[in-house]
Amino acid sequence: MYSLGLVLAGGAARGAYAAGVMRYLFRELPKNLGHVPWPQIVAGTSVGALNGVFAAAQDIQGVDRLSRLWQEMSVRQVYRVGSGGLIRTLRATWAATAGAAILDATPLYGLVQRASPWRALRTSISSGACRAFIVSCTQVDTGFNVLFLDSREPDLDLRPLPGARVVMTQVRQKHLLASAALPILFRPVKIDGAWFVDGGLRQNTPLRPALMAGADRVIVVGATSEADDKQVVRHPNLTPNIPFLAGKALNALLADPVVRDLRSAERVNRIIAWGVEHYGPDFADKLEADLDVRQSRTLLIRPSTDFGVLAAQRWRATPPPMPLQVRWLLSAMADRANASDGESDLLSYLFFDRAFTGEVERIGFEDARRQEEHIVEFLAEGD
Repeated sequence: MYSLGLVLAGGAARGAYAAGVMRYLFRELPKNLGHVPWPQIVAGTSVGALNGVFAAAQDIQGVDRLSRLWQEMSVRQVYRVGSGGLIRTLRATWAATAGAAILDATPLYGLVQRASPWRALRTSISSGACRAFIVSCTQVDTGFNVLFLDSREPDLDLRPLPGARVVMTQVRQKHLLASAALPILFRPVKIDGAWFVDGGLRQNTPLRPALMAGADRVIVVGATSEADDKQVVRHPNLTPNIPFLAGKALNALLADPVVRDLRSAERVNRIIAWGVEHYGPDFADKLEADLDVRQSRTLLIRPSTDFGVLAAQRWRATPPPMPLQVRWLLSAMADRANASDGESDLLSYLFFDRAFTGEVERIGFEDARRQEEHIVEFLAEGD
């Protein structure tokens, strides 16, 4: 029997997409599959870690709760502008000596503590149902990618690359919040004397750690559209203003080389297949025994919709009710100068409202449903 992994990328408000994919995988797919395909290994970054705790807990009621959270989301549940107003907050952030940020994420702290399935997670980990839950963060002072590993197997070796380290721990609220702390926007989180921010700065889609943890098959859920890989010139008449550049910079910052990791895994598969063909099946067995290298299969599920376009459309149609200062901030991010292109990537990361996240969650569910035949084959192959 193979070990199934689930890898969830970061993307702030775009994280609603993974929640929709998970609703399909754990609620709808079992009707045809005959069982719930819970992953034994879960790795997530930023909002991927916030979503991933529900998969690691293997709690179907928790998955339902996660889906409802994204479908009914409001900005007030995630962040607010300081009581002094946006301008004063910006000044205070610039002059602060520690821990300052433009947005106050206190509401998110309470939401994560209340909504996350902590008891189910501990049961899942202690029983071995989930072998590993991996949360990716970035340590501020060193710039290292830190992988917080929750597992009952103390000898589990993730073989971190240079510039990364692994910390064995019981994942708690602080680890999830640290992974989701976008620099400048949200304040860093202190863990064991060190400050941490969003793991997407170094590894937004932690595929390699999942493979190193022992996953033979991995479902990877991304947060950027398939169309992003195909268009060479998307904005022939663009105005390169601050909202546009900030959105594209955030896209680039969170776009780590997951496709390269996928190709690397496929290259290993081809080498093993070549060795088996020329030297017999013992080649694969010895390679795994001596070097812990084995074949793996991956399935990438990515949005069929450009979320920058969707965010702009939803905001222009009916800006949802929210505090005045937050409305002003998001309106500034809506990038009206490039409205003809119908896109606002920056807005799509902070548009934590059901008008946007509810639709993104639905798209995640439908994208996964369209791949049902492929997913069933992926999960059943060689079973």
